[in-house]
Amino acid sequence: MQRVTRDSATYPQQALSALDAKVELIRRHFPPSVASLYATPRTGDDGNLQWWSELAGQPHPYAELNADQQRRLLEKYHQRQHAVGHLANELQSRGQEDTAASLRSLIGAPDLANLYSLNDEPLVVRWGLPPPPHPVVPASPPLPSRAIPAPRKAWWLRLPLWWLLLPLLLLVLLWLLWFWRGYLLYLLDPTPMTHYACQPEGARPPDFAVVLDTSGSMNLNIDVSPADDLWFHSTGVHLPENNPRRARILSEPTRLTVAKQAFGGMLDNLHPDIDTRLITFDGCYNQIDQGLFDHSQRAQLKRGVQQLGANDGTPLASSLELAASQVDGRLHDALVVMFVDGEDGCERNACAVSRSIARQQPRLRVNVVNISDSELSNCIAENTGGRVYTARNAEEVASMLREASEEVATNPTCP
Repeated sequence: MQRVTRDSATYPQQALSALDAKVELIRRHFPPSVASLYATPRTGDDGNLQWWSELAGQPHPYAELNADQQRRLLEKYHQRQHAVGHLANELQSRGQEDTAASLRSLIGAPDLANLYSLNDEPLVVRWGLPPPPHPVVPASPPLPSRAIPAPRKAWWLRLPLWWLLLPLLLLVLLWLLWFWRGYLLYLLDPTPMTHYACQPEGARPPDFAVVLDTSGSMNLNIDVSPADDLWFHSTGVHLPENNPRRARILSEPTRLTVAKQAFGGMLDNLHPDIDTRLITFDGCYNQIDQGLFDHSQRAQLKRGVQQLGANDGTPLASSLELAASQVDGRLHDALVVMFVDGEDGCERNACAVSRSIARQQPRLRVNVVNISDSELSNCIAENTGGRVYTARNAEEVASMLREASEEVATNPTCP
C-alpha cells in the first residue's frame, strides 16, 4: 500500500470511519478493481489527512496525462461508477434505502483535480469529505458613513426579468433545433438502417458494438440439451468433477470456445472502415468495456477475446445499457450485436430497457444471436428493429454471428 498525497487539513475520525464503511461495502460486492477507485483516508502522525491506495505504480495526476490516456482513464472511471450505481439500485430494491443512499453519494462527475492514474487504473482522492473550514478573519471597523445618492438604473435594468432572459432562451432553442435536427428528421421520415458497404462513397460508418456473453453458463458444452442445462444448474454444479454427466456437460467445445472462434470469423468479415467496441461482464455488477478497436487493431482484439473466461451471472440489461451509451443511435446509425445464451439473470427487465433505448436512440439496431432455448432475450431485437438468430451448434453459431453483423460487413447482399 502506498501514500498518494496528503492534505494540511485535519478531520474527525468519525468522518473518516464513515468513508471506510462505504468502501468496505463495495469490497463485499465487487472485485478489487472497483473498490480501488476510492483512495483510503488515514490520519498521519502530524494529525493531517493522508490518502493511500493498494494500487501499485507511480501516481500521475489527470492533468499530466495525454489525451488518449485521459479518455481511457475516464472510461474506466465511468465503468466503476456504473457498477456502484447498479449495486445501490439492488440494495434499494431489497429495502436497504439508507445504504443505497450512502452509495449514491459516491456517484457523480469526476473531480479532475483529484483524479489520478496508477498503472492506467483510476484513483480518486479527497472524496466524500466537506472542504475544511476557512479561518475566520476579523472584520475591519466600519468607515464613517455618509449619504450617497442611489445611482439611477440603466433602462435595460428596469425591464421585467423575462425580457432580459428572452435572448438567452432564443439561443438555447436555436441550439436545440440544430443539435436534434437529424433526430427530428428521422422521426418525420424514419428509414431502416442500410448496409454500410452499399452506401455511396464518403458515407459515415455506423457505430458498432458487440456484447459477448461471458456468464458462467458459457462454460457448458455447445450441444447440451435443455434437460442437461437444467440438471447442471440445479444438481450437477454441486457434484464432484469426476461425475460422468457433469464432466460431459462441461467438456469441449464449450459455448465460450465456439463463441471465440465465431467472433474471429465475424471480425474477418467486417468492412475495413468499421471500428469495433467489445462489451463483456464479470458478474451482475461489473460490465466491462474492453475498448474500441479499429481495423489495424483487430488481431489484438482477437487475442484479447481468446483470453476471456466465463463465470457468474448474465446482466443482459446492464450490458445493453453500457453498449448503447457508447454509440450514437440518434443522429447517426448504430448497430449492437448481442451474443447470448439465455435471459437476464440479474433481476432486471431487458425488454423494458430495450424499449427505453428504442425511444431515446431510434437509429440504434440490436441484433441478437441466441444459443439457448430461452426466447426471453428476443424482445431486445424486436423492440429496436433488429433481428434474432438462433444457433444450436458450432457451424450455426459462426454463420449466425456473421449474418447478425451484415450491416457492417465487407460484402453484404445489397438491395
